[in-house]
Amino acid sequence: MYGIAAANHVQRITDNNGLINAHSASMSSMPRGERPLDDGDSPLLSFAAELRQLRTDAGKPSYRELARIAHFSASTLSDAAGGRKLPGLDVTLAYVRACGGNGERWEQRWHDLAVQLAQSQVNDGPSPYVGLKAFAREDADRFFGREALTNALLERLERQRFLAVFGASGEGKSSLLRAGIAPGFANAVVFSPGADPDTAIAEALAQDPDLLVVDQFEEVFTLCEDATQRQVFLASLLNAKCKTAIAIRSDYYPNCAEHPELAQALTDAQVLLGTMSPDELRRAITQPAAKAGCTVETALLTTIVAEAAGRNGVLPLVSHALQETWYRRRGNTLTLAGYQAVGGIHGALAQSAETAYAELDEEQQRLAKQLLLRLSTDGAKRPIPRTDVVGEEVLNVLADARLITVDEHTVEVTHEALFRTWPRLREWLDEDREGLKTHRRLTEAARVWEELGRDTGALYRTARLASATEWLGRSEPELTRTERDFLQASKHLERRRTTRLKWAAAGLITLLLITTVSATVAISQMRAVQEASDIAQSQQLAALSEALVASNPELAASKAVEAYRTHPTPEARGRLLSTATAGRARTLSHEGTLSMGFGKDFVALGQRDGVQLYDATTLKPTVKLSTSASNGLVSWDNVTGGTGVAIEEKDGRVTYWSAPDAQPVVLREVGEAHGLMFAADGGAVLIGTSLWDLQTRRVRHEIPVDRRAGVVALSPDARVVVVSHGVEVVLWELATGRRINGFSTGTSDVNGLAALPDGRLAVAGRDGRVQLWNTATGTLVTTVTNYQTPASVSVSSDGTLLASSGIGGTAVHLYDLVHNVALAPIDAGGDGSRAFFAPDGTIGVLGPAGHVRFWPPGSVAAISAHQVRALSVEDDGTILTFNDAGVFERRDGTTLAVTSRTTTGTGGQVVAEFSPDRRQVVSGATGSPLTVRDVATGRTVRDLADPSFTNQRTPPDSVAFGPHGVVTTGGDVPAGAWTALHDRSAPPRPVTSLHDGRSTVVAFGSRQDEVVLGSSSGQVTVRDIRSWEASVLPRRHDGPVRALAMSPDRRLMASAGEDGMILLWDTATRQPVGELRGHNGTVTALAFSPDSTRLASGGDDHAAVVWDVGSRSAWATLRGHGKPVTHLAWHRDGTTLVSAGQDAVLRWGLDVDQALRGLG
Repeated sequence: MYGIAAANHVQRITDNNGLINAHSASMSSMPRGERPLDDGDSPLLSFAAELRQLRTDAGKPSYRELARIAHFSASTLSDAAGGRKLPGLDVTLAYVRACGGNGERWEQRWHDLAVQLAQSQVNDGPSPYVGLKAFAREDADRFFGREALTNALLERLERQRFLAVFGASGEGKSSLLRAGIAPGFANAVVFSPGADPDTAIAEALAQDPDLLVVDQFEEVFTLCEDATQRQVFLASLLNAKCKTAIAIRSDYYPNCAEHPELAQALTDAQVLLGTMSPDELRRAITQPAAKAGCTVETALLTTIVAEAAGRNGVLPLVSHALQETWYRRRGNTLTLAGYQAVGGIHGALAQSAETAYAELDEEQQRLAKQLLLRLSTDGAKRPIPRTDVVGEEVLNVLADARLITVDEHTVEVTHEALFRTWPRLREWLDEDREGLKTHRRLTEAARVWEELGRDTGALYRTARLASATEWLGRSEPELTRTERDFLQASKHLERRRTTRLKWAAAGLITLLLITTVSATVAISQMRAVQEASDIAQSQQLAALSEALVASNPELAASKAVEAYRTHPTPEARGRLLSTATAGRARTLSHEGTLSMGFGKDFVALGQRDGVQLYDATTLKPTVKLSTSASNGLVSWDNVTGGTGVAIEEKDGRVTYWSAPDAQPVVLREVGEAHGLMFAADGGAVLIGTSLWDLQTRRVRHEIPVDRRAGVVALSPDARVVVVSHGVEVVLWELATGRRINGFSTGTSDVNGLAALPDGRLAVAGRDGRVQLWNTATGTLVTTVTNYQTPASVSVSSDGTLLASSGIGGTAVHLYDLVHNVALAPIDAGGDGSRAFFAPDGTIGVLGPAGHVRFWPPGSVAAISAHQVRALSVEDDGTILTFNDAGVFERRDGTTLAVTSRTTTGTGGQVVAEFSPDRRQVVSGATGSPLTVRDVATGRTVRDLADPSFTNQRTPPDSVAFGPHGVVTTGGDVPAGAWTALHDRSAPPRPVTSLHDGRSTVVAFGSRQDEVVLGSSSGQVTVRDIRSWEASVLPRRHDGPVRALAMSPDRRLMASAGEDGMILLWDTATRQPVGELRGHNGTVTALAFSPDSTRLASGGDDHAAVVWDVGSRSAWATLRGHGKPVTHLAWHRDGTTLVSAGQDAVLRWGLDVDQALRGLG
């Protein structure tokens, strides 16, 4: 199975019905004493049976014999094949190798089973998160985060009778009262007012509560249209003998003020519920999972807290995203990969809603739209009777998706957040808000008419009937029987009245004229309303696009374009430009994908149910080459054109297609491949160590290996075969079978091989080391990385890039083979990720559960494994960087590929700045003096060591490089030091600081003889270099200053720091002239555009924001970095921005039209 058993031991064992019985196959030859496998056909039992069969095929060695080879105890190895639990990967591979099996195949088999078992666990047991629903009293044991507030409110209720909790929608008011306050009383009764509040409160008081909890109090204003009934309810509430707590949306505070008695009661009884603090959020996220015996991945916790802290209305979105992540957890861990797959807090709800909506056919979608519109009123929930709902299947689909809540009598939206975060529903609501109001008035009027025994006095007349009729013809809504009867009776009454009212025609004409004038005014208002609606929808689509980036990049790109075309908001513009910059990494997902292969025009995925071809351009499925289970080996004939493909199937059979639409040819019926590669002439396929002729379907010749082959690889020119035997590697000439060379790779068995065009060989070991070897001399060139766990390796066809991954890791690591430097990893979203290279340079990353991400050629060039310390853009667009390893890199301004590297030989660089002409750099490293170096050669031009600072060990915090000198601040320098470069004999001159805190950042001012210093106290000071006179600017930041920038026209200066605020200063008056806020955290970098009209800022929130200086507003927020943005630089044309962070160097094209053309 899966090509794991050796070819000469394959058996077919049948039971009395002629069916394959894996368990009997294993048990028939089990040595005495081994426990028979349990009955059943679970994946775990099948796995154990296959392990036992492998041992049988190896000659039935005892477990003691296996233990000596595998270096695990006999009992551990016996348990591995026991079928009771999944053994560890290390134990499994040790068992397999001791039995002579193929470790790479078993490794994939183990990962597939681990994913399958994890997915099967997902459906067991209830989620510890409530999703969109409010916490109920019975959920008190999993209600975390508001403990301190709960206790404080309970103490207040001991002293007072009435308490009102105000807050925005989504702040957790309902949950606080239901799961926090109510459990503190013996007989708390919870209810919502609904459309009939006086009846609802009468029923609640009849239960003799000691606490009356009124949830959704705003329904008194939104659902109850009878002012008298509203007054009766308020009187009953305020005169109740029990204690009372109400929860009400803060935007209905003015409605409360319209009722004097209620306003009086609120005077000393109101609590404003704000957002959760980061610590409260952490408890709310982690503690429910902990009670369920699960954990939350640290990366996931950090991400959610960063995205949700300080934001209004996100709690239901957080809860929903966590619930969806729970259903995709890995074992007992909620992971960041699962969270990103569901769309995160910004996209999970919209993604769930879209998925549910897509399950419905066209007619059901129409009914769903009508139902959801019925369930809303001015952005609030509106419960309706279940008897009013048409379409039981629609109801079930929406309820199963947890979008609506259904009980015996009513249906309602689970949470109002659905109205805000699902763009499709927002669009429906915005299409005809007046129509929705008309429908709600009709529903209420029909209900009253029915309760009054269908009294004609309650029917619609004239204007109301005309409005309802017009709306009915325009919207074609789904009406209840009562609503239809009501309208029919109203129309009948109106026809009778019309015959008696013709004398009113003149009055009607006058009314028409008035209506026309009113319509002119209304049109202007409607345009303003429409624009506001477009802006809101654009922002929602932009948020959805950002949420979909990780799970569905193509859909994210589509939503970015849609957002901008809806309205060019800064959010939409930022998403559009960010998507265009990122390139369009594309995704395929097919459960059970084991391997992939790239042809000229196709991508083949080897899957459990066969091999599926996809168009390489569109990624649309084309041809199913095989319906038999694939063994994971797919090879394209890229040597002679890329049209032929060979596949090893599950039973070891190898088939060949000369073209995707050709008839297959069976080359070999059974066996184990170890590898599958085409020969140089394209007329033969190397299957393991046997070369099969495609015409004769016979073996041309065998590579004369004298031992069992381990891993087999073929050189890029398809002329040399590399075979591993444990730790040894042997090279053979394919055409003749002649042994070329051989060498030992060390002490660890080889787990993967990849041959380079220049003769080097990449070797991945069982010990996790990935190394480069010189095949001519058999010597080690370098160790690329060490995973500590078995590793895999692959190399691009041009030999410039190496990709490797280790068992248990979630990323694929890249290595530049031209410049011999490590690049930053690609996050693949889960364990067992592997990379495959296409002939054109595309990288296919195969992640867990069959998820495949395709990175276009050159798209990984931006990735950097080193922290950039200085950044500049040359006139021709070339990007120049100096990093913490002391290396200068020049990158192509379009592809970002590194075109040259120059090393200084001094690592540990912590601060640097290029000279204005970009010919030199000043840099400081820990334990070394500040040094000026030549960019072209990397050589030292001058050490700026100051004899008066002989004990200096800490480099400066900041450095500025001007035409005549260098100024530094921080580190062991008291406050700053000016060095005149033209006078080599002059030592650095200290600057006495006027700050009340330590200097943190320095820059040159509007004149060349001025420097600007920012301090840890938030103060900004301008100092004259010649006279040392200082001017302290009149406003300070709320925290240390971290960035300074001067506009090229010298009219403005910008400062920013840890308070997240950017201040603009007039350099002539030295007064603040603007304040910019848009970052969530510290602002670490600033740069004005060449024409001074725009300002770019970068921050710890991983974003780069482009500001319009004239309007003092954000123009676009650019997201593409995964870590803080530390440096920014503009190209001289002003349409290109370059950012550098702790993860990558990115180039941002700011031409919106070009981005639309590229993505649209």
